[in-house]
Amino acid sequence: MNYGYYPGCSLTGSAHKLDKGVRKVLEKQGHVLKEIPDWNCCGAFEYGDRNELTNFSKRNLEKARGLFSEIIAPCPACYKNLKEADENNEFEIQHPLDLFGEAFLSSMKQVHDLKGNVFTPYYGCILLRPRETAITNKTVMEDTISRFGGEIASEKVKDKCCGGNQIFINKFATEKLSRLILEKSKGTLVVFCPLCHMALKTFSGDRKVIYFTDLLLYIMGEKNTL
Repeated sequence: MNYGYYPGCSLTGSAHKLDKGVRKVLEKQGHVLKEIPDWNCCGAFEYGDRNELTNFSKRNLEKARGLFSEIIAPCPACYKNLKEADENNEFEIQHPLDLFGEAFLSSMKQVHDLKGNVFTPYYGCILLRPRETAITNKTVMEDTISRFGGEIASEKVKDKCCGGNQIFINKFATEKLSRLILEKSKGTLVVFCPLCHMALKTFSGDRKVIYFTDLLLYIMGEKNTL
């Protein structure tokens, strides 16, 4: 299937690994991603005026108009902003996690399994709330880990805030919130949000913090280690 693709700023910078992972996983399943031409920053959630912020995403939708009806946006903040800007529901804006359902998993090539490994699936704030813009499948990471033999731990922290959006202006707050998640979780932390990944990695020490796409690529045999 063909999709319009909005990587947003973080996936072209600090989260380029997630960008490569999303593209590779979807390519392996036969999907084609084409970037929205000349896309602009959506402002994430750092910009103060909500109306001006929404207008940034409306500009991106205008650039997609006539080219794409379905748009994939991996960054949770970008995904939420695009959903809110699409006031008349003219586009189908999807997060990759909503593509990784039963049909996707059952057709996925498996080379490695996850037996003997413990994982904490961590979604963070934006993917699960508010309800209007949350992902549809709220257990997709748990379903995947279980299906391929991994052990799930610490589900209660899955929607706790890591303070990722404060990391550059109030690092103390981010450290406090991230350390709570790290202390109350077990095994490898599996995340999707670039900010959550940055915050948790900053304070994780020797703990592994990986993107969900790393997990999928390992199962598919595109990576030999987690």
